[in-house]
Amino acid sequence: MKKLLHYIYNFFYVAFNWNLPLAIFVTWHEIKRGPKYNINTIKPESLKALTIADGDRSKSSPYEALNYYILETLLENFRKLFPLENSLIDVGSGKGRIMVVAAHYGFKNIIGVDFAKELCVSAEKNINKIKPQFPGTTFNIYCKDILNYTINAGDKVFFLFNPFNKEIMEKFLEKIDQSVNEHPRTIYFIYANPQQEEVLLQKGYKEVFKIKKLRLLEGVILLKQSG
Repeated sequence: MKKLLHYIYNFFYVAFNWNLPLAIFVTWHEIKRGPKYNINTIKPESLKALTIADGDRSKSSPYEALNYYILETLLENFRKLFPLENSLIDVGSGKGRIMVVAAHYGFKNIIGVDFAKELCVSAEKNINKIKPQFPGTTFNIYCKDILNYTINAGDKVFFLFNPFNKEIMEKFLEKIDQSVNEHPRTIYFIYANPQQEEVLLQKGYKEVFKIKKLRLLEGVILLKQSG
């Protein structure tokens, strides 16, 4: 019953903020694909109501679950293009939907970073539900601002669902550049609703895949090789 109410709430949320066809499309894919993952991540959350001790909520987006159609399409095509990459960092991981789905697509080391305490708690609960299905996969959630996350030498694949504004994106890319200077490697971005894609392109990232549906659902995959 609770999940049904969340479906209804999200349907009207999308219809009110965007349009009815999009609400129908998103809800259909929630009902069609959601049972496979068995998690509760759909309900939107305003940042005003969340506990954020580390980070600037005024420069960040509210929590919304990325629709399964775009999420699965992006991960499926990333897997086809780069089958050997097995680690993923979900930037603005929210309630853990992307982390859970990434495990189904073969990622073995999955990290989530989010600055809202309540979202991190929800993500932990959702991940604990599916952990037994993936005994060879490690999951880690860091409840902190992304600019305070230490980028490690093995961090190569970053998933974003429009988590923050241009200012934070530029600072985040600077941190990645510093890490790449110390440990040269190719960096990949899987980016849903890519509002700041231009910042990435200006930094030398190259778009290698793009999906667009109903004018408003969009995602891209980009990469930048070192050297």
